[in-house]
Amino acid sequence: MSGAAGVLNKGTIFNDLVGILKNMTSDWDTGYEGEITAETRVIGDLGFESIDVVQLVVAIEEHYQRRDLPFERLLMEDGHYVDEVKVGKVVDFLAENLNRSPEAKG
Repeated sequence: MSGAAGVLNKGTIFNDLVGILKNMTSDWDTGYEGEITAETRVIGDLGFESIDVVQLVVAIEEHYQRRDLPFERLLMEDGHYVDEVKVGKVVDFLAENLNRSPEAKG
């Protein structure tokens, strides 16, 4: 795991997430030709279905060896699942929650 001894920065998290996404979609015919950026939509651009989002959560948990991340904050709004999530929002969520500890200083 990158940065296990310290704070994970957004650049590291972004690179980790892009690697996970590329691994998951490598044999999919998504029609998406561009590079994955912060503005890339997980559902609209990468072609994820709801089960793929669940698999993404599991892949992230396995990558960071964490099972305590509150993904409902990312994937739900007002008691309903969100229709779309951008890569940058996932990175922000992970940066906030992976580095969470009492009085964490970076």
